[in-house]
Amino acid sequence: MSTGSIGEEIRTARKGADLTIAEVADRAKLRVTVLQAIENDDFSLCGGDTYARGHLKVIAGILRIDSKSLLEQFDEKFGKFETSLLDLSEKGKRNLEKPSKSTKASWKTLATIAVAVIALVTVVQISGSSPKNEVVSANSDSSTAPSTEQQIPATASVEPEAKVVITGIKSYSWISVSDAAGNSIFTGEVRKGESKEFTDRQLLRFVIGNAGAVTLTVNGEDRGIPGKIGEVVRLQVAADDAPVAG
Repeated sequence: MSTGSIGEEIRTARKGADLTIAEVADRAKLRVTVLQAIENDDFSLCGGDTYARGHLKVIAGILRIDSKSLLEQFDEKFGKFETSLLDLSEKGKRNLEKPSKSTKASWKTLATIAVAVIALVTVVQISGSSPKNEVVSANSDSSTAPSTEQQIPATASVEPEAKVVITGIKSYSWISVSDAAGNSIFTGEVRKGESKEFTDRQLLRFVIGNAGAVTLTVNGEDRGIPGKIGEVVRLQVAADDAPVAG
């Protein structure tokens, strides 16, 4: 194992390969500032331990140095992040609870009420003489005869739905989205300047890696940043509800 620091080992190997920081950063698909920080043993720009370990593996492959040695040094200094975000997503997906019977019952009750309201409005229209029509006639000019053709417009039943927009504001964030039944809707990255929208009639569940790199808009309301840089956040959003920690 090298006696120097992680950054020193990378810098020495890069110079030995006669490569510039810009050339290595381009091959590793990193910003130059991120690679410069890594060579100074500063991993704050990596977006968390999982991303830092991934960057070290890629850099080691480019410079042909022992990635195992770099990762062991990293673990000794910062502690080992045992579970990758992808593994975390899969475990979270398996552990997500199925929707409760009470939730299903509430949706059935809501649908029944909506049907009853529409039926009531239809009966009122057919009858042609509702209490509202009689009040309007009483308040109108005495010379005007009450209208028996006036109808009350039917109100359409609008079903609520969970709607979440995730927007990248820094670097990139890894996210996993599933529905109330635990079915995967999306797994991937949201990068800076990119927005992704998710909807479901019942419930949306999220695992957000590097939570400080995105903002949330929940059911049309700006909820801001859900966590810190490098933090993994789990939450769920129901129709017309605020986000609830998962």
